[in-house]
Amino acid sequence: MSMTPGRHIVITGASSFIGVHLTNAFLAAGDKVVAVCRASSKSKFAQNPNLTIVEATMQDYGTLAQQIPAADVFIHLAWMGTGHDGRDEQELQAENVTCSLQALQAAREMRCRLFVDAGSQAEYGIVTTTISETTPCHPFSEYGKAKLRFRGEAAQRCQEWGMKYIHCRIFSLIGEDDHPWTLVMTCVQKMLQHEPIALSACTQHWNFLYVKDAAQQIRRLCDYALSADAFRAETFNIASEDTRVLRDFVLSMQQLTHSKSVLQFGAVTPAHVVTLQPDVSKVREAIGFISSVSFDDVVRSIISENINR
Repeated sequence: MSMTPGRHIVITGASSFIGVHLTNAFLAAGDKVVAVCRASSKSKFAQNPNLTIVEATMQDYGTLAQQIPAADVFIHLAWMGTGHDGRDEQELQAENVTCSLQALQAAREMRCRLFVDAGSQAEYGIVTTTISETTPCHPFSEYGKAKLRFRGEAAQRCQEWGMKYIHCRIFSLIGEDDHPWTLVMTCVQKMLQHEPIALSACTQHWNFLYVKDAAQQIRRLCDYALSADAFRAETFNIASEDTRVLRDFVLSMQQLTHSKSVLQFGAVTPAHVVTLQPDVSKVREAIGFISSVSFDDVVRSIISENINR
């Protein structure tokens, strides 16, 4: 099942980690993409006749429809303060909700049939059991609270306007071009240098999904929503089927790097110990796809890129 090639897709935050891969996924499927990003991020995209770049900050989203008169799908990925430093800045997270509602209004003005936004596992808070889309949400960070608040408002407005709506609760993504401060990237870099690594106890469950597989999940969910006449609004967990104790992932990386690094488990005490055990059966039922690349293969690719730099 796929959308008719040539549909017009708008993606905000298109230069983000997931955004670049989602943009490429739609282009590869023959769709036309308008990538909305900051001027400084344009270099992340290869030239493509079906790609148009619109320079804008989140504060500009209220006027996007003046530059993009019509589209079929609006995918909103942009969000400020996603790093540790901004997650509990209440004013910044409130501004995200305001700007995101302006993006939603712009989608309405473009007469989009479907609005998609990037939620987060942070909306669930701390859950020690399997997490499905019906699991009650109790976010502890301002970031998680803001994502959940926007979902509620977006779902209501889309219902009022007759626009289909997908809320993607993204768990933990990995890939070759990930931020250098993430656990996987930090571990691989230190392990290749045989440096000691200070870690938490790593006894909680965790789940990693390859970013390109995440992009495929989201693209195929758009196909699904647009092709199903009865579809109105749904939340989907974007994750893999590979859930393990976090320590097992770390030990796998040590084995793949042939590292002599001393792993100092328990040296770091996080303020909140989050455990991730996502249920992705709803996505599998909808699109018949979860992932095609294993955790070990992603790590091998990251190792290769680090060695060849």
